[in-house]
Amino acid sequence: MKKQVLFMSAAFVCAMAAFTSCSKIDNPSGDSGTGTGTGSDDVPGQTIRVLTFEDADWKAGTNYLGQQYWSTLIDYPQYGGKMLAPTEATTPAYNWSDDGNTFLAHIIIGGLFDDNQYYYGGHAVSNYSELDLSKGTYENQLAIPVATGHNGSKNFCVHFGSSTMMGIAPYLYFSDDVARVIDHMYVIPTTYTLNSIINGDGYTKSLVSQKGSLWITATGYDADGNETGSVQFDLCKDGVYVSDWTKFDLSALGKVVMVVFDMDGTDKGDWGLNTPAYFAYDDVAVQF
Repeated sequence: MKKQVLFMSAAFVCAMAAFTSCSKIDNPSGDSGTGTGTGSDDVPGQTIRVLTFEDADWKAGTNYLGQQYWSTLIDYPQYGGKMLAPTEATTPAYNWSDDGNTFLAHIIIGGLFDDNQYYYGGHAVSNYSELDLSKGTYENQLAIPVATGHNGSKNFCVHFGSSTMMGIAPYLYFSDDVARVIDHMYVIPTTYTLNSIINGDGYTKSLVSQKGSLWITATGYDADGNETGSVQFDLCKDGVYVSDWTKFDLSALGKVVMVVFDMDGTDKGDWGLNTPAYFAYDDVAVQF
C-alpha cells in the first residue's frame, strides 16, 4: 500500500486531465450482468478471481476495525455515520482489502483538512437498496435503485468523487504491489444519481430532459506512476441512461497496480459537476 500512497497525488493530477485523452467505449448492448454465482465470466487462458463483497468470500482476516467480513464495513446511517464521517482526528481512515483473493484494496485518505471524510471521495461497502426515486437524496447516498447487488448478491460498493468538485478521484490498488489486469466490473447509478439523471432537482438538471450525459473514466497506472490507459463508461448519454447492473470492461487498461475512477458530465457549474458523482460497482474480476 505504501507505494501507491506515495504516488497517488500525482495520479490524481493525471486523473484530472484524463477526460481530455480517454478513449470512449460504448455501453455493452443488452448486457444486464448475468453470470455465475461468483459473478465471474470466462476469459480464455486466464484464471479469474472476483471481488464480490460477500461475507462468504471474505479471506482477509481482520479488517481495520478488528472485525471480519464485508458487512462490518457498512456504515449506519448512510450519511454522517462514524466510519465515513469520523469526528475524531485519531479515527483510522476507512479502508478495506480483499487480501487472499483479488488483493484489490481501497483507503479514504486526505481531504481539505486531512480528516479522511467520505464526502471528499471514496469507495464504501454497502447493502442499501431504495427503489423509490423520490427518496434519492444525499441522505440515502449508499443506496441502489434495484433490489440487490449484481447477480442477486447482498453487498456491493459505492463510489463517490469527482476531480471537478473536490480535486480528488478515488482509486483501487493492489495491496501486494503486483500489477494485474482488472478484467471488468459491473456498475449501476445509485438511487440518488438516477433520481438526478431522470428528474433533476432545485440544484441539478434532468439529464433526460436536457439530453445530457454523465460518465465514469477509469485510468490505470503502473508501479512507476505512469498512465497505462483510460476507458470510459456512460451512465447516461444524450439523455439515455443505465438503470440496471451493466458490465464495464476495464481490460484495455492492461496490467496496473492502481486504477483511478473519476466522474464528469454535461451538467456543470462554478463548483464543477452538478449531477451527484455516485455509482455502485460489484463483482470486480481480476486476471491471474
